[in-house]
Parts: sequence; C-alpha cells; structure tokens
Amino acid sequence: MNRLEFLQKLQDSLSGEIPPESVRENLRYYNSYIRDEKQKGREEEEILEELGDPRLIARTIIDTTPGAGNGGFQNYRGGFGYGDMDGYEAESGGYSEETGDSQGEPRTSIHYYDLNKWYWKLLGIVVAVGLLMLVFAIFTGILTILIPILPMLVIVMAIMWIFGG
Repeated sequence: MNRLEFLQKLQDSLSGEIPPESVRENLRYYNSYIRDEKQKGREEEEILEELGDPRLIARTIIDTTPGAGNGGFQNYRGGFGYGDMDGYEAESGGYSEETGDSQGEPRTSIHYYDLNKWYWKLLGIVVAVGLLMLVFAIFTGILTILIPILPMLVIVMAIMWIFGG
C-alpha cells in the first residue's frame, strides 16, 4: 500500500461517520505526517507499516469523536485546494495516482456496521434463540423416530454381541 491508497482508505472509512471538517483535518494530519517522515529519510512502506491499518485508525477516530459513528454526517468529498494535499483530486473527491484509478475501475467503498447498537444486539439474541430452537426441533424429531425402534435396536445389538463375541 502506498500513501495515496492509505489516505483513500482512511477517507472512505471516515466519510459519513464524522463531520467533513474532521475528515479533512485527519487526512491533512496523516498526509503531512507521512511526508515529514519521508523527508527525514524513512521509507514510505516503513512509515505506513508503523501506522497500521487505516480502517483501525478510522475506527479509533470515530470512537473518540463526539456524536460520531451513526452514519449521520454528510459524506466527505473534498472541498479544499490542490495545494493542501499531494495527489488529491477535488473533482473525484478522493486520492489517485494521476487522474483516477490506474485500471479505470470505480472506487469501492466498504461500510462497517457498528454492531454495538441495541438493535444489533437484539437481532443477535433473536438469531441465537432461533438457532437453538431449530437444533432442539431437529434433535426431538430424530428422537421421535428412534424411540419406537430403539428397543429393537438394543435387542439386535445384544444378540450380535452375545453371538459375535
């Protein structure tokens, strides 16, 4: 992953989850941090490896931003000048190497659901109870078939054991 891919993933993860000005501020911070570290002589790959996954960074930013994480903010699509970010395209609202994706493919966006909300917990409980009921129904169905023939199976197995051994 290079700097532009890192910043694009960070932007995609933050967009809509925190206010656009916070997205812009965080993108500027990480862009300048990477650029400053490169000027100190460090390799870009080493810097990005040290920073870690941009989605985890975004999750931390979302968790520490008051009122964030509910997807209620407008998606961030740029709005500052070209001089602010190297490689930033205001028209497309994202980072690219030159004028877009090198393969010409559209950008993919990953949306993460906050499973810590009450309705997701309720859904998890309902699904778990439903699965337990299904397992119980299958088990009792098998038992209703086996119980009438179980005495015959025991007798056959006893006879086989007596005469076989």
